[in-house]
Amino acid sequence: MSEDQKNQNLAPKDVSTALKGENSSAKQRSNPRFKVNWSSRALMADKRIISVRTKDVSLGGVGFECGESLPVDSSVNLELTPWVGGKKYVIRAKCLVTYNMLLAGNAGFSHGVRFTFVPPEQLEDLKIVLKSLGS
Repeated sequence: MSEDQKNQNLAPKDVSTALKGENSSAKQRSNPRFKVNWSSRALMADKRIISVRTKDVSLGGVGFECGESLPVDSSVNLELTPWVGGKKYVIRAKCLVTYNMLLAGNAGFSHGVRFTFVPPEQLEDLKIVLKSLGS
């Protein structure tokens, strides 16, 4: 089995199922997105950690802004740290960049990513966070 095939099998079933057929069109998203304003972090390919501002979140991925341009189809590891009901959650996810756009006034870049792997226990935490956003 190739390394790619092994990695594909690591995605929790409901994340991989939710991502099948997803594209950049908001009309065709299989999961609702919720507007947020979270401080988060991204681990870059060169091992640097940069601050990002998460702007929306769903079970399939997130949108965020940062000062660097990440190429479409590149991989990035995100750490989301939302607070819900007085509890801080830490959700780490491997992601694939699907969208990249320069913000107005050269104020940074807007990115969209889809989750390629979320550890099962953190996926449960993500569901708790999303449920709190939907109520």
